[in-house]
Amino acid sequence: MKWFVNLGFHFKNKVSEQNLQQDSADLEKGKELYLSSQFSEALSYLDNALNSGFNSTVYELRAKCFQQLNYHYRAIDDFDKVIEDNPLEFSYYYSRAVSKNAVYDITGQIEDLQNCIYYYKKNKNIESSILKNLETDLIIAGNYVEDVKNTIASVHNISYHEIKNLINECLLQIKRIRLRARRFKVQKYESIL
Repeated sequence: MKWFVNLGFHFKNKVSEQNLQQDSADLEKGKELYLSSQFSEALSYLDNALNSGFNSTVYELRAKCFQQLNYHYRAIDDFDKVIEDNPLEFSYYYSRAVSKNAVYDITGQIEDLQNCIYYYKKNKNIESSILKNLETDLIIAGNYVEDVKNTIASVHNISYHEIKNLINECLLQIKRIRLRARRFKVQKYESIL
């Protein structure tokens, strides 16, 4: 009887190994299609890759495909899962903010941009391009808030002053990050001399 039980384990391990190989192949094909801007086709492979269970990379790629196809609510759902898995990665908040902006969730967008800045400050690799994108998005959001100043509370369930303060606070944080980066460069330069 023992041989029968062992046979089952061997078969189960073989099937699991084949499934993992197929899921890995689906992920690679999904990446390839995503990089070649074939987003709809990539989605079917990424959906197949999720059959083995949760995979943060698959959800991130799938969310990016959804964004490109203007399925922003689905992109937000996938970014929620990715952020839940790795809440310290600032770029996920920025990506989700893009979709929240597309669905006119100004409060959610600003909160995500604020989280992006917060976790960006903790990151050791400072990229000035992300700061420029954040600043641009915040300025655009600020202009939008100014345009709908009188109706923002009824449309977005947040007061004008509250959202304006959030935007200004985020812009101030970006300035502080840039000042700190400049000081660090000067100190580094001075230590070389």
